[in-house]
Formats: sequence, C-alpha cells, structure tokens
Amino acid sequence: MNAENPTDPKSRVAVLLPARRVEPALAPLVDELLAAGIGAIVLVDDGCPAEEKPALDLLARKERVYLQRHAVNLGKGRAIKTGMNFFLNAFPEFLGLVTADRDGQHCAADIVRVIEAFLSAPNRAVLGCRSFAGDVPLRSRFGNSLTHTIFHFVSGHWVSDTQTGLRAFPRALLPELMALPGERYEYEMTVLAYLCRPANVPIEVPISTIYIDDNRSSHFNPVRDSMRIYFVLVRFYVSSLISAVLDLAGFSVTFWLTRNILLSVVVGRGSSLVNFALNRGLVFHNHSSIRGSIWRYYLLAAVLGAISYSAIRGLSSWLGWNMIAIKIVVESLLSLASFSVQRTLVFGRGSNDQNE
Repeated sequence: MNAENPTDPKSRVAVLLPARRVEPALAPLVDELLAAGIGAIVLVDDGCPAEEKPALDLLARKERVYLQRHAVNLGKGRAIKTGMNFFLNAFPEFLGLVTADRDGQHCAADIVRVIEAFLSAPNRAVLGCRSFAGDVPLRSRFGNSLTHTIFHFVSGHWVSDTQTGLRAFPRALLPELMALPGERYEYEMTVLAYLCRPANVPIEVPISTIYIDDNRSSHFNPVRDSMRIYFVLVRFYVSSLISAVLDLAGFSVTFWLTRNILLSVVVGRGSSLVNFALNRGLVFHNHSSIRGSIWRYYLLAAVLGAISYSAIRGLSSWLGWNMIAIKIVVESLLSLASFSVQRTLVFGRGSNDQNE
C-alpha cells in the first residue's frame, strides 16, 4: 500500500473511476484525491477511443493510480465489477471502495466527505446524494424524479438521489454486489435495491449538485436507460399476471366447489410452477441450478401463501367483501414484496450477468 500517510484512515480506502471517455475534469480530480490521502485510485478504461488512451496511460504512471482496461465498451455496470474485482485482489488490507463519476459531477471534497462518513460506520454503505435544487438540467431532474418515484414503489424506501454514482461500499459487501445481474446503468439500480433491504438502508450524505455544460458529458439517457432499468419490472408483472390468472381460476373453482379457503389457496398456488419457470428464465435470466433457487422460491411462496390465507380470511370476516375481490387486493399488494425478494434472494445470487 503506497499512501503518503499510512496513519490516515483514508489511506485504506480506494476510489473507483469508470471512464467511457476522458473528460477534462478527470486529471484534476485524480490529483486532488491523491493529495487528500486516498489509498488508491482505480481507473477502468471502458473502451475509450484510441486517441484518449494516452491520457489514461499518463494518469496510470502516478503513484497509487491503477488502470484496468476493456478492449471494447462493456457498460458502466461491467466496468464497476471489473474495478471491484481488481480492488479485492490487489488491496486485501483496505476497508472499502468508493465509486465516483469521472466527468466532474463529483468533486474531490464531496468524495472525501462520503469517505469520512463511511469510515465513521465502516460496515454500512454510504450514498452521496444531490438535492437537485436550483439550475438543474431538465433531463437530469426528470430522470431522477422518475426513478425516485418508481424505486419507492418497488422497494418501499425513499432514496433522495437514486441516480447517484458516488457510493461507498464495505469490503465485505463487494463479493455480493459483483454477483448481482446487470452490465450497464441498470446495474447501479440493482445495487441500490440490494442495499435497501430491511434494516440495511445505506447512509445518505448531502453533496453538491454539479452539472458541467448542461450535463452533456453524461451518457445516461433518462428515457432509454430508465426503461432499461425497469424493464425487468415489466417482465415480472407480465409473468405475475399470467400466473395470477391461473391462481385466481384455481382458487375460484375450488372455493365454489368446497367453500374451503385454505384448500382454495393451496390449489391456486399450483400456478407457482409456471411463475417459477417464467421468472427464472425470462424475468431474471437466472442460469444457476434449479435446485439452488427452487427451494428459496417455494420458501417464499409458503410464507406469502400463509400471509395471503391469513389476510383473506381476516378481511373477509372483518369487511364482508366478496372473496374474489379480497383475493385480488391481497395478491396485488404481496406482489411488490415478492418482486423484491425474488430479485435479490431467490434469483439474484449465483446467476449469470446479462445485458438488457
């Protein structure tokens, strides 16, 4: 570990800067971070144009700066995973890794502020969050508002800046994050959803809202990439709709014949075989062994089935609603929890990464 001051805790933290292009702000940012005592800076060349590679080579000659290269552009998610992998192998004594943007949106002072917050709670992830107040480009304001709202709908958590690329991660968390699916911008949203599990919400640190030249250097397209991020949710609900129709049909027929709620729920859950196959193959693109995921899926199905049975029985007695109407309401609410758990715990580990 080559740090100017080994006693400074910041010398045991690395900063990862994925680079699709070499922006004018990159070199000054690297110099300021080195001067602040950061232990290492990992640059990932994600298919930069040939004429820009010498600038990265020049930066890599600096002490504590390390360069990793992709021969072609593989996406921001893949670049982050490449940097994480290098970090884990090269710096076994480091405490954590911070990801930041290389285009000037994250100044050195804000990166250091996030690092200091991380060092005060080294087992927690930290997000550097912008306020989006003042003169913010329309596409950035729109993109954050869109993902902010949908993320809350999906996860149940309010995160003030869902698009922030300034994040600090404990070392122990990185292997889990590397196993999450995604290659491009959707990977950052997948990571955020994984971080916002119950009792594990990351710390938020206010940072400056900086846009250079109306944010033209950003490769994030708010419409296209927001759709890329949430298209998996669309697939999930199509799969859920198909299985829900089968579930409702089985439940309705069985209840009509027997008037037994428990038996009707069990018969309706027979549609779970169809739902498992669709979610595994088409929604989450999980290619691990069926044995590895099916027990987690059916453990989830059993828990949700028990909740569904209790809720339907309780609400039918309390409200006196039509049984089928109560079934639809209860299952619609449970589908949100089902999506979150399936994505992170059932199909999210040991799966092969894929592009959208």
